[in-house]
Formats: sequence, structure tokens, C-alpha cells
Amino acid sequence: MNEDLDPFGRHAARLLRTAHGYISDVDEQLIAAFQRGLFAHAGPGDVITLLSPEQLAHTQARPLALLRQLLDPDLDQNTHEQEAMAIGQIYSFLGIKTSWLVDSHALYLERLLQRLGPWIGAPEERALMRSAVTMRVMANLNAEVRGREMLARAEQEAVARISGLLQGTMTLNDLVRQALNHLVALPDMVAGIFARPDSRGDIQCEIVVGETMERHVASLVTRNIVPTIRDDDPRGHGPSGRAWRTNQIQQALAITSDPALAPWHEYAHTLGYTSQATIPLADRAGCPRALLTLYHSWPGYFNVPRRANLLTHIRAALETVIAQGAASGHVISHAERIAYRETLSRGDLVMFYQPVIDLRSGELAKVEALARLDKHDGTYATPGDFLPAFGEHELRELFALGLRQALRDLCAWQDQGLYTSVAVNLPTQAFVDDEYLRIARDILKDSPMEPERITFELLETGEIDNHQAGANLLSQWKALGVRLAQDDLGSGYSSLVRMEQLGVDDVKIDHGLVRTAVQAPHKALRFIYHLTHLAHDIGIRVTVEGLETAGLVEAAAILGADFGQGYAIARPMSARDMGRWRHVPLAVESRHPRTALGAYAAMILRNALMILAGTRSEFLHAVLSEPSGLAHYLHAYNLEKTALGHAHARLLDCAQAGAQSEDYGAAHRAVETLLHTHIVTETTAIPAFDPHPTARARSGRARAAQMTQRNTADRANRQTRPSRRHARPS
Repeated sequence: MNEDLDPFGRHAARLLRTAHGYISDVDEQLIAAFQRGLFAHAGPGDVITLLSPEQLAHTQARPLALLRQLLDPDLDQNTHEQEAMAIGQIYSFLGIKTSWLVDSHALYLERLLQRLGPWIGAPEERALMRSAVTMRVMANLNAEVRGREMLARAEQEAVARISGLLQGTMTLNDLVRQALNHLVALPDMVAGIFARPDSRGDIQCEIVVGETMERHVASLVTRNIVPTIRDDDPRGHGPSGRAWRTNQIQQALAITSDPALAPWHEYAHTLGYTSQATIPLADRAGCPRALLTLYHSWPGYFNVPRRANLLTHIRAALETVIAQGAASGHVISHAERIAYRETLSRGDLVMFYQPVIDLRSGELAKVEALARLDKHDGTYATPGDFLPAFGEHELRELFALGLRQALRDLCAWQDQGLYTSVAVNLPTQAFVDDEYLRIARDILKDSPMEPERITFELLETGEIDNHQAGANLLSQWKALGVRLAQDDLGSGYSSLVRMEQLGVDDVKIDHGLVRTAVQAPHKALRFIYHLTHLAHDIGIRVTVEGLETAGLVEAAAILGADFGQGYAIARPMSARDMGRWRHVPLAVESRHPRTALGAYAAMILRNALMILAGTRSEFLHAVLSEPSGLAHYLHAYNLEKTALGHAHARLLDCAQAGAQSEDYGAAHRAVETLLHTHIVTETTAIPAFDPHPTARARSGRARAAQMTQRNTADRANRQTRPSRRHARPS
């Protein structure tokens, strides 16, 4: 072979024109030789053997066209190289191995040189001609192999970039969208979807990447061809339904020829989607929580072993996020997500405000600002609706708009004679993204409001614990002169110590725990009691959320919490209504509870004093000499002669031996059980809160007491009623 010869140069072109009669047309025999070499080693599991004749002809049209142009005297080297690299990627799409390409090119070259054998020419020209042809065939092979290698590197880099996304703190929205962007950027990948099933089991597209899919995803709904996870529906027989039910990656080799995908044949043909793979994303328990679906324009792309590894790596990376509960919210369709983002971009944000009262004085302490999106139909979308649809850009915009509006409303209320403070939620991203700090600094600078009248509520602190930069950034927030509050703090003392070290002024006990007080008062009220006292020990104030009944308000106040918030006090309201709202101070007396939950809280305090007193008679006498809150409650509602009253009398008798005695423990548990029954009855009978014990409220509580007395009497009658069964020890 003449290494100095340029196979695409003028000399080679002249030789090819001279031999035009021998190789002007690459006949079918040469093409057949190439295909024999290409498919000689294909096994039954290879994509190429699974294609129909029509599909095979389609996939081979472009590669064979290039083969026919290979001996064109005027073929441009750069154009040929780019096209050959693209053909190499197509062969990789189809799972054709490099060794198959080598064999096919070798067989093709052998047949081609045989065709050139009869060519009459000078020996030197004959040798140069053979060299030119050989070098062009080898150049074609090398370019196709490079194309395969470039595709393999692109796929590996996509996985690496997706893994790198996990090191950041972006929202699930942004993370999934960027991951799909990396995947859809792969050659001939046309679309990607992140989806979850709704309450009916229909799989709703939530995040969509790919121009054609973004334009047409709404037609899935209008044409009633939304996939489902149900196996009793034809729409559930495709890869998406199977992936959800089996928790295994599923694919379609060729969508338009797969009977299970019959509802989507026309749709896929129109959009140019040929093959599909669906990855189930499961939580730690192995239960699918979301589906990631990819579409490619070539058949069988995902069936190649290397692509199977690609899908497995993608799944492992994204499941680390799913395992953290990132996809636990309700399903938001792609159309809804777009609508929420557009609503925010138009500035249709309305801040509602919920009062927070001082549980000692009963006065208004501050208000919490709660974001709402105006749907212009008389209703508003709440954060639970729209936050999962937002990425970093929208979250920053939401924070800025909300803070500006809250400060304007604070000024307006002050002009109306209402002087208060406001709390605004601070997203988790603010711990590692100093853009939030810049936004807050600029807005506070332009506002006449004193910074100390602003409280930023931290929704989470996990990022602070994991990033020293987050802790440093939080100190800069404190430098603004604002107050900081921790929302939904954990129960441990170490959590409180971390909050104190970070400069947090207040902590909030989440409404999720408080709402269990009716079903499990022992757990909920003791948590409030212990956390409140631990927080006070290190100078942190406590707010209790979710106070939805009079009993909860009274119990929180008795247990020492500083502030209270909930429907029993006031529901969230517009800025105008807040300006007109005038709160009547509460009349909570810790020694004279008016509710069963309040009496339970007083009993917790009494029991704590009993434990401190131990068996020392002088301390026990001091504790027992004061009537308990429960005693006042029983007397107020004439309950001394009920089962609860008798149990309380028994408790007083046993208390003389100290809180450590077995009799006291048994008597205490008996009172708790009976009082719990009264809590349930009272909560059902009196759901609303009245700040003063008016005649109506007293009569309502009397009715609740009568209901409890009847329930107690019924239980006693049932226990004394003759039974044919053997009596069991109680």
C-alpha cells in the first residue's frame, strides 16, 4: 500500500475515473458480501435478528447509501468522515459489534479488489488503484469505529453528569429535568419523561424533555391513551405499566410493531419514536414511586447490553433521591406545572396570613405569611399544590415576591393601627445558595420596616448540618438583624443545641404531631412538655402549630409553650381581613383547665412535680396540698361521682406513697385511660374554640360531660350485666 497516496486526493480521483467501467456501480453482489460479513455472527438475542424485513431495510438504507458513494471520485473526505461516523453510531444503536464491522469491511474489500482484477493499466497505476480503494474502505471503517466510540463516551459522560447532579442541593424538579436534558442530548434520543400514577392509576407526565413530546403530551389525555399501571386495561400492557408492576426495567424494541403498544402506534409513528425504555424508580422498601421513560429514533437501541448497563446506572443514581422521599408529594401533570409557573411569572401571588398568639398573654405576637397562587376562579393554589412544580428559578422568584408583599402589608397594617411582626418561609436552598441572601438584603434595604420584625422560618436544616458553608451563610442571615425560627424540629436535645449554636431564636412543633393529641395524648402532650422545657433551658422560644381545638390551645399554654397557631385561633386570611381582625385575648388559667386536654396537660405537670418530690414527705405534702388542675376540671363539670372522679380519688390516695409506687402508677394509668375517653367525646362535641367560657360554651362542655357520664354508666352496666361466658381478669 502506498502510504504517500491521498485516497481522497486528485491522483486517487483520476485513477477512480479511469476504472469507472469496473467500479462505477457497486452492484448487489458487493452489498450482499458486506451484509454477510456484518451479520455473520449475529445471534438470536441480537437486535438485528429481531427486526422485520421492512425495519431491516429502513435501518440499512443510510449505511448502504454511504457504501455506494465510497468509490465516487469526487467524494469529499470531511463529508465522508462525518457521515461514516454517524453510520458508526447507527450500527452501535443496532448492537452491531466492532468485530462485525471489521469482518464486513474485509469481505467487501476482498470482493471489490476481485472486481478490479481485470482492470488493464500500468502495474504502478494498478497498485496505486488498489491502494486508493483499500485506503478508502479502511478510512470508512475507522470513521465508523470512531463514531461508535464517541457514542460510548457520550453515554458514559451522561451517567457521570447525572451522578454529579446528586452532589448538589437542587430541587427534584431541576435534578430530573437536567438529568433528562443530559440523556435527550445523546445522539438520536428524542424525548424523556418523568411520570407518576395518579389516584386512578393513570400515569401522568410531570416533567417532559424533548421538543416533539412537549408539544404533543397533552394529546395523550385528549385521545385517552394515557398509560396506566393497571393490568386489567390495555393501556397498562406497555413498558410503563409492566415496569411499575414488576419493578423491573422494561422496553419496546420497535413501538409501532409491538402489539402491546397498539394504542400508541399512530402516536409514535407521527412523532418518530421507534424504541422505548421505562425505568421504575423505587423507594428504600423497593416500592415504585416514579417512572423515567426514554424514547429513541432507532429500533432496539435499549436492547444492547451496554445500554442495559446505562439504564441500570441511571436507575441507581436517581433512586438515591427517590429513597429520600423526594417523590412523595401528590402528582402534578405537565400542563398543571406549566400553568403554575406561568401564574407565578405573571405575579399572581397572594400572601395570606395566619395569626400567632402569645399563649401567656393571649395577645397577637406575629403573623405567618403563607403563599397562595390566584387561579382567578375564586380559588387559590396552596404550596402543597405548586411547590413540587417549581425549580430553583421559580423558588427564588416566589421568595422575592412573597417577602416584598409581606413587608408592604406590614406597613399598611401599621398605618391602620395594627403593629405586629411577620414570619416568612425560607427555602432549604437558601442554606447553600447565597442568591437568597442577596435578595433578602436588597428587599430589606428598600423597606422602612425594622429587620427585627421579620422572622425567617427555616423549613429544614439537614443541609446546614452537612455543609459548613451553609452554617456560615446562616450567620450572614442573622447579621441582617432578622430573627430565625426552625420549623418542625426533631425531638432530640442535640437538635436544639445545634439550633442554639446556629443562632436560631424560635422553634416550631409541627402540626402533624399536635393533631395526634386526641388519639394519643400521652405521646403528643409529653413531647410538647419536654421539648418546651429543653428549648427554654437554652433560651429558645417554642411555637406550637396545628391548634385546632380549645383543648389543644389550653394544653399548649399549660405545658409552657410560648406561642400558638392554628384554626382554633384563626384561619389564614387575606391582608385586608388581617388588617380588620381583632383578637380577643385568651382566658387560659393553668390551674383551672376548662377542657379535658387541658386537664390532661395539668396532670402531666402534676406528675412531673410528684416525680421530683420522690418519697420525701415534706415535698409530697407541698405538692398534694394544692388542688390539681384535674380536680378543678372535675369539680367544674360535676364529674366527681363518675368513673373518672372515682379514679382520680384513688390516684390521690396512692399519691401519698410517692410517684415511684406501683399503686400510684396503676392509678395514674387508669385516670389517663378514662380522661382519654373524655377527650375524644369533648373534641367531637365542641370542635371550635371560644376564648371566653360563655354560657353557650359552658353548656356545650356540660353536654360533653353528660355524654361522658352516660358512656361511663353504659360501660359499668355492661360490665355488671350477667354473661354466659367465663369472666376474664381485667
